[in-house]
Amino acid sequence: MEQYLSDELHCKIVDLQTEVKDTYRKLNMMLSALDKRISELYHSLERTPPDDVDAIAFTSQLKAVLERRRVVKDERARLKLFNGLAGHSLREIELNYDRALQASFEIRQDFHVELTLEEVAAEMGVKI
Repeated sequence: MEQYLSDELHCKIVDLQTEVKDTYRKLNMMLSALDKRISELYHSLERTPPDDVDAIAFTSQLKAVLERRRVVKDERARLKLFNGLAGHSLREIELNYDRALQASFEIRQDFHVELTLEEVAAEMGVKI
């Protein structure tokens, strides 16, 4: 079967959306793990008698976890737009792509088109 530029781009869009979704899921998992670590630190502090609390060590540990959480949360916030928009756009593309392929096939059959885009582009000196 002939490979079209649109097929290649469609695959790239699907792959990119999958990568965005997987990355967003991983960031959520990381954020959850860091939140759990913060909770553990607070529970440890609650269980420790006041005279035994090493405030500097506790503060250092908490700050380190909070800093990591901020890094993950910041990246997730930047990726959130892509995750939402790409998912919505991909659903629209999937709904319409099959129809566009069918229409293209019918037109190419009706008009007896045998050339490929690559052949036409090469004839015209255009690199695709």
